Amino acid sequence: MRSFLNKHLISIAIYAVSALILLSVTLSFYNKKVMSDALETQEQADMVVRVSENTLLNIRQMDISGRGYALIREDGFLFWSVANARRENRQNFKKLDSLFAIQGYSDPVNYPKLKAGFKKYADLYEEMVRHLKNDNLEAYKELLKDDFGRTFWPINDAFTSRLYAFEKQLVEKAQSRYERAIFQNTIVQLLLLLIGLPTLIFILIKLRKDEKNRTALLINLRDNNKKYLFDDGDTRFRGAAKILNGSIGNLKKAAQFVRKVASGEYNVEWEGMTEENRELNKENLAGQLIEMKKQMQLADIENKKRIWSTEGLSKLTEIIRNSEQDTKDLTFQSTKYLTEYLGAQQGSLFILVQDEDDEDQKYLELSAAYAFDRRKFLNKKVEIGQGLVGQTYLEKETLFLTEIPQNYTFIKSGLGDSTPTCLAIVPMLYNDKVQSLIELASFKKFEKHEIEFLEKAGEYVASAIATTQNNEKTRILLEQMQQQAEEMRAQEEELRQNMEELEATQEEMRRKEKMMEEKMQNAED
Repeated sequence: MRSFLNKHLISIAIYAVSALILLSVTLSFYNKKVMSDALETQEQADMVVRVSENTLLNIRQMDISGRGYALIREDGFLFWSVANARRENRQNFKKLDSLFAIQGYSDPVNYPKLKAGFKKYADLYEEMVRHLKNDNLEAYKELLKDDFGRTFWPINDAFTSRLYAFEKQLVEKAQSRYERAIFQNTIVQLLLLLIGLPTLIFILIKLRKDEKNRTALLINLRDNNKKYLFDDGDTRFRGAAKILNGSIGNLKKAAQFVRKVASGEYNVEWEGMTEENRELNKENLAGQLIEMKKQMQLADIENKKRIWSTEGLSKLTEIIRNSEQDTKDLTFQSTKYLTEYLGAQQGSLFILVQDEDDEDQKYLELSAAYAFDRRKFLNKKVEIGQGLVGQTYLEKETLFLTEIPQNYTFIKSGLGDSTPTCLAIVPMLYNDKVQSLIELASFKKFEKHEIEFLEKAGEYVASAIATTQNNEKTRILLEQMQQQAEEMRAQEEELRQNMEELEATQEEMRRKEKMMEEKMQNAED
């Protein structure tokens, strides 16, 4: 035996090395297959989890899009259409079906319920969008009250709990096989360093490649986060955890921002937004949400102005209706109300006085004056074209001054006389003619919507003054006609009495004449 070994030692060594090399090569291929299967199993498990999470993300997208559209009612805010939602559902469940078939996973109880639940949620979302586009908010609110998510969540929880347990077990088995393969490969490396070293180098290269791919994926995620959500201006690579947490944090910020704006908190600010990065966020979600907040705030301000104007005109109409029998009372009540409603300290109302026989003989007369909660009894006439009031009559346009001419007017109070800081003279038009003018003096500047309100109110007052003046003229004419009728009746009665006296006189004359004739006949006989 010894001679045999000595004789064939080299051959045995060659065969042994060849066998070891063959074994090493075999184990290398085997280990590679085990590692490939383990990685594939891990990727499948990760994909299952991602797709499962994407299904819930689809619901969140529907919810955010629907609520944003409910608030703004602009198609641009309905960024997640019903078609997108249904397409995402189909794609997600198609992927899950394929992955379950590959993995041999089955859940005949929860999985069909999950599919039905997602379909029902998409149908519900389509119904919500239809109600919103039809401006049927009550039906939309009823759908929200139903809260289908509360019923659906236990189904999803049961499905994902069972699925994640299965995936975890699958990954653990693959990991176990992977660790055994590594152990065997380590033994072979110790036996055949020259064979194991190249294998190790190969593995390192592959790991580097995987790391590079993961880094590229994270950079892509970071760039998309900056492009579509929020860009803080930091271009550094901050690691996987910070990138993922940053993306999740931005989604939470967006949800919280929308919720606060929807509740009327227009002073809310996007956390992390600065003057340096504001320009970078003009086109992404953060910038659009900030712009949405500005537009909603402006709309709210304009709506309050409209309500203020509508309520003011409504109250003015009531005041006019209660005072339309007397011009003096009408002008005073209107002046008092407009002065107080606009927060002015002094108000005067001039009406046009015109000679009916001569249109050129006309002037403006102070009909009502009001200041500091008191009625002022003043007599004042303004010639056409004289002063600011007379000039405003000619121009028929509102005069608005924030620099009052010296000694033009003073606001008198218990503390003395003060020059106002703002003056508005508004012509009150009726049938495109100036019927009257109102002059308001204030210590505060009138806003544009207040001037527009005053101009609109002037039309109401001018129309009421014209109607009241016509009614007064008609009443005077009726009184004159009644007086003339009384005088005519008195004249008729006097004439009747005169006629009766005349007839009596004539009758007496006829009687005397007859008596004379009889006497003359008797004398002749």
